Amino acid sequence: MLGQPMHVNARTTAMIIIINSALSIPFLVFQYIGLSNVANAIGLLLSDWLMSPYVPWPLGLVTSMFFDPTILDYVFNMLTLFFIGPFFERRYGAGIMWRVYLISGFAAALSIYLYGQGTIMAGASGALFGMVGFILALPDRWVILSNPWNIIAIIFLLTPFAASFGIAYLGHLLGFIVGIAYGYLWYRRVTRFGSRPRYRYF
Repeated sequence: MLGQPMHVNARTTAMIIIINSALSIPFLVFQYIGLSNVANAIGLLLSDWLMSPYVPWPLGLVTSMFFDPTILDYVFNMLTLFFIGPFFERRYGAGIMWRVYLISGFAAALSIYLYGQGTIMAGASGALFGMVGFILALPDRWVILSNPWNIIAIIFLLTPFAASFGIAYLGHLLGFIVGIAYGYLWYRRVTRFGSRPRYRYF
């Protein structure tokens, strides 16, 4: 989304990409070479799904935000992280980036309750939408809103239109809402303590 190059201060961005790659690529490779049983076992282990109407698969609540089950999801999400991550990390700090990513990703995983049993979800999109929502809650929002393609993509991926492409838009929406709320509350605290251009608090 943002034209920010990777550099030495983008360690958290690189770490999230590495974790996602370590979990996603073996699944994609096994799927591609026809070892569907192995791929399915990995997918079930790492994905978000309900064991019963009220009990989610515990591991999947965490790993699903680092696991992209299709090549398009993997490429799109990692490119988005590649562009937005360095800006986010430099501007707000690695600690905030981890918190926003994990909290938003966890909220997105909880959307499995809205889909019910029989649905399997995975992907970094919910966590990434939390990062986008965080930025949109701050004066820095124009680094995203200045590009009309970003606006179109955000609107599409947050609406039911995305569901026709197999996209769990409710997960995006929950991650996005959590990111906005976190950004709003965090910015209020930052401005209360008088920090100006670089926000390194919370």
